[in-house]
Amino acid sequence: MDDGSTPTQAQPQAGSRRKQGRPSEAERRVIDERVIDAAFAIFSAQGFDAARMDKVAVAAGVTKMSLYRRFPGKGELLAAVIKRQSAQLHTDIPTPEPVTDPVAAIKALMWAYRERISADRMLALQRLALTAVQEDAVRQALADVRAHYVAPVDMLVDIAKANGALPPMPTEELREILFDLLVNDAASLPLHGYPSVDNQRRIFIQRWDVLREGLLRDGTSES
Repeated sequence: MDDGSTPTQAQPQAGSRRKQGRPSEAERRVIDERVIDAAFAIFSAQGFDAARMDKVAVAAGVTKMSLYRRFPGKGELLAAVIKRQSAQLHTDIPTPEPVTDPVAAIKALMWAYRERISADRMLALQRLALTAVQEDAVRQALADVRAHYVAPVDMLVDIAKANGALPPMPTEELREILFDLLVNDAASLPLHGYPSVDNQRRIFIQRWDVLREGLLRDGTSES
């Protein structure tokens, strides 16, 4: 009897000890992704103020203590959502190097940003972030994201200025003109009756033509 029972009892105990140990880095990443997915869904459905951390914990399948170890509060959790979604925004974004035609590269990059920003999940994230800008962690996440996606634009603007394709204005002012004219309305157009990609593309081309006539110098690419 003892010979048959002892091994079967010892094995679950060893397995239990393994399960109670600290998760591996890969396991932590999987859990974090699950928490972020749950948080995005709950924040989007209930709003930032109404959402509760215990609901996120239940939806993600983690304990409340585990959730708070990872994210001390709702602000930090939303900041993680913003960073993760914004990292996905940059997936497959055209790399602007090497640059033979900075104007064409600016146009391609602006359109790529516009396409990503107008996606449903990005629209939901932007609306959500606006309701939580009082949170320090959210403001910092938005600043970090912005610094990341304006950097390649600034590089292309500097090259275009050096080539004489853009006027010698401060880079940040030229960048803001580009974003204001070509990208920033992408989030609001679907709310005003222009939901399709064809609508977005048509308006983008119209704006680019205005930009080319008013700002770009002669001899630059119109592609």
